[in-house]
Amino acid sequence: MRKEFKTFTDAKKFAQSLNLKGQSDWAEYSKSGNRPENIPASPRRTYPNDWKGWGDWLGTGNISSQNKIFLSFEKARKFAQSLNLTSDAEWKSYTKSGNKPDNIPSDPSHNYKDKGWKGVGDWLGTGRVANQNKIFLSFDESRKFVQGLGLKSGTEWNKYSKSNNRPENIPTTPNDTYKNEWMGWGDYLGTGNIAHKDRQYRSFEEARKFVQELGLKSGKYWEQYCKSGNKPDDIPASPIQTYKKKGWLGMGDWLGTGTLAPKDRQYRSFTDARQFSQSLNLKGGNDWVKYCKSGSAPEDIPSNPRGVYKEKGWKGWGDWLGTGTIANFKKEFLSFTKAREFVRSLGLNGTKEWYAYCVSGNKPDDIPSAPHTTYKNEWTSLGDWLGTGTIATQNLQYRSFEEARKFVRGLGLKGNKEWREYCASGNKPDDIPSNPFATYSDWKRKKRKR
Repeated sequence: MRKEFKTFTDAKKFAQSLNLKGQSDWAEYSKSGNRPENIPASPRRTYPNDWKGWGDWLGTGNISSQNKIFLSFEKARKFAQSLNLTSDAEWKSYTKSGNKPDNIPSDPSHNYKDKGWKGVGDWLGTGRVANQNKIFLSFDESRKFVQGLGLKSGTEWNKYSKSNNRPENIPTTPNDTYKNEWMGWGDYLGTGNIAHKDRQYRSFEEARKFVQELGLKSGKYWEQYCKSGNKPDDIPASPIQTYKKKGWLGMGDWLGTGTLAPKDRQYRSFTDARQFSQSLNLKGGNDWVKYCKSGSAPEDIPSNPRGVYKEKGWKGWGDWLGTGTIANFKKEFLSFTKAREFVRSLGLNGTKEWYAYCVSGNKPDDIPSAPHTTYKNEWTSLGDWLGTGTIATQNLQYRSFEEARKFVRGLGLKGNKEWREYCASGNKPDDIPSNPFATYSDWKRKKRKR
C-alpha cells in the first residue's frame, strides 16, 4: 500500500524542528526508527517539485553547489593563486579545511569548464600543463629516447613514469598519445616482445600435435607448463581463445587425454541415469554433490542433472534420487480454512513456537511452513493463523492522541527509559501504542538544545 505523506510544507516544518545539521544527520535519523511514517526518508524524491536542497529542508541555510553564485573565472583563479598551493592534492585539502569562501568553487574544473579552465597548473599558478595541452616529441624521437633507458616491460615503464625522471615531452601513456603509430610495448621499449594479438602461431593441428607429445594429464598441468618458460612463443597459452573457431574441441582433445568438456559429453538417457542415481541411496541434493566431487561418478552421468535433463524428464531431487521428497512449490496443501483449523488445534502461542513446530518434523506435508506466502490472498496475521487473537501492529486500533496521552501521564513515568520498561512489562493495554512518535501525527517533540 502506498504511504500517504504530509505536505511538503508540513514535512519540512517537522524536519526543521529536529535541528539536524546535514544530509548525513537526516539519513542517520531516518534509520533510527523514530521517523514518523508520514515523513518520507527520501524527501528529495517524494517532493521533486518543491525541493530546494538540504539546507532548505533542514533549515540550515546551506546552499547546494549548483545554486551558488561564484566569482568569475579570472577573479577566482587570482584568489586561488594567492594561496601558493602547489598541487591538486593541496587544493582539495584546502577546500575541506573550512577556510574556502563560498564564492570559490571546490571543483573549478566543473564550474569553469567552458569559461577559461586550462588545468590545475594554470588554476594554482604552478606552471604545470595538463596532459592534453602538452607538446610531446614525435613518436620516433620518443621511442628512441625510451629505448635508451633499457626498460624490459610495461610494468618497468610505469615505475619509471612515476619516478619524476620522465621528461615533460615524453608521455606517460604513449599507447594513447601515439595510437596511430603504436605497435606494442615490445616495439616502443625495444625488447622485441610481441603483443598476444600480433603473434603468429602454428596451425591448430601442428600446435595440438606438439602439446600432446608433452604427455600432460589435465588443464592444471598445462597451466604450470605455460608458466615454466619452456613453451615456444608460437604455441598459445590460451588455445581456446586462439583456436576458438579453428578446431578447438576442449582441453581433453588438446592434451590428448580423451576427457571431454561437460557440454560435449554424451550422457545416458534420463531414465537410465535416474535408475543409476537411485541405486546409490543418497538422501538429498547435498549428498549428490559430495558424490560427484568424490570422483566416483561415471562420465556418462551428469553432475548437474537438472541442467542436462531440464526438458527431458527432470522433476526434482526427490524424483531423481528416489527419496519421494517434493519441492515446496509443487506440494499440494490443504485449503486455508482447513489448514488454519488444524494449526489452531495445536495450541501454539506465538511466532517462536510456530517456527519450532515447523522444524520439529511433526508438521504434516500438507500444512505449509510459510502460510503467509501460500495463502497470501486469505492471510491476515499470525495471531489469526494460530488463534491467539494477537493483532499485527499495523492492524491495531489505538485510542485518540488525547485519550492515550491522558492515560500515560496517569502512570507517573519519569522518562523514556521507564516508558520502555513499562511497554516491555506486559501491562500496557493493546490500544496504547509503544511507539507514539510514529503513531500520532499530533506528536510534538521538544526542540533539541543547541
